[in-house]
Amino acid sequence: MAFAANDSWKVDEDLKKDLETYVAQNLKRTEVLDFVEKKYSMYTWSLRTLCRRLSFFEIKYIDHQVQLDDLRHAVQKEVEGPGRLLGYRALHKKIREVHNLNVPRNLVYAMMEEVDPEGLEERSCVGKRKRPPKGAFTSKVFIILRNICIWVIVCYTCQMCGYKKIGKI
Repeated sequence: MAFAANDSWKVDEDLKKDLETYVAQNLKRTEVLDFVEKKYSMYTWSLRTLCRRLSFFEIKYIDHQVQLDDLRHAVQKEVEGPGRLLGYRALHKKIREVHNLNVPRNLVYAMMEEVDPEGLEERSCVGKRKRPPKGAFTSKVFIILRNICIWVIVCYTCQMCGYKKIGKI
């Protein structure tokens, strides 16, 4: 038994506009599905149906046909303004949301290299260790002034802490 297909969504301009808005906000497909199931309950929805309808309206999360001059202008504007301290992931998100350019993240990184290579090098932690290597023995000494006595706390990375009273002042 076959059921009749409901093709009225194909001419629904509000649906198209809302889908474009959700994609511009860079929501996950499951999040978009939650919104459209509530707002457009007259249509049947599933994740696959959502993908099919996005394809029908030619709405894409990543647009590979963006002009490089537009991207260069957007990156340059952000690097010269308050976004000069942003990393490439945060800048990618800002370009998607503010400038409405759905470009791949690697293209934003390449454009940042071209526009501001010194700034990118200052912000990046590529090749730098965030933590000391495992097994390295380091110590930190903290001096705490408390109730006229001086306490020295020695902490080791091997999860040992020792307290040592120096004396009264």
